[in-house]
Amino acid sequence: MSRTALLAVVGFTFAGIMPAAAQNLVIFPTDRPAAESTDAFRAEALRSDAYTIEASRIALQKSRNPAVRDYAEQTIVNRRATTDALLPRGTSLSASGTVVGDSGGLLGAGNLLTAPLAIATAPIAVVGNVLQGQPAFGRSLVDTDPATPGRRVALDPAREQRLARLQAAQGGKRFDALYTADQARAQGDTVQLYDTYSRFGDSNAGRTFANEAKPMLRDDAGEADRLADRYSNGNSLF
Repeated sequence: MSRTALLAVVGFTFAGIMPAAAQNLVIFPTDRPAAESTDAFRAEALRSDAYTIEASRIALQKSRNPAVRDYAEQTIVNRRATTDALLPRGTSLSASGTVVGDSGGLLGAGNLLTAPLAIATAPIAVVGNVLQGQPAFGRSLVDTDPATPGRRVALDPAREQRLARLQAAQGGKRFDALYTADQARAQGDTVQLYDTYSRFGDSNAGRTFANEAKPMLRDDAGEADRLADRYSNGNSLF
């Protein structure tokens, strides 16, 4: 059973600090890093998910390498799981990093409490579709038309450029080298993002979520590193 299926169901809430907490004030060393913003973490994690999913969708179009394709399929499954945990249905992540509803209204922390966020066992159904050779991955998460309703994520310009390079690359060994080198970089950045937030995030529930997701993300990063060593000699081609 994959780590995706084993992840606990974790409610990712955004409760504020209760006044009673002041009664148990703990003094930390002055060199302790400032608390990581949950909103900033969520925005960057969603951009990472959307980018990695779209890059892997491109890989399934261009690569015929079984190892690369297996990695791309599993990565899509895993990143859809974290996206489901971070972004309620009927909402999108705007270019400014705010979560908005399909109607265009901003969703603050209080609004999100009405729609509990969790990693659930739903990705198992997607795995079944992959094994049966069905088109399991649906449409892109990347927001290319903000006026169109639906769950979307607006990417930053750097990731958009990296996707464009993957899309323009020819298939075969050259593409496998580009894709695996890029994934090694992207997955490593994601693990670092989750690791930092799991230690210093400003939400207890958010830190729990990050800790639950880290083993799965580390597995993906390890596989990306192995593929990059094999097909791109470990060199970044971006």
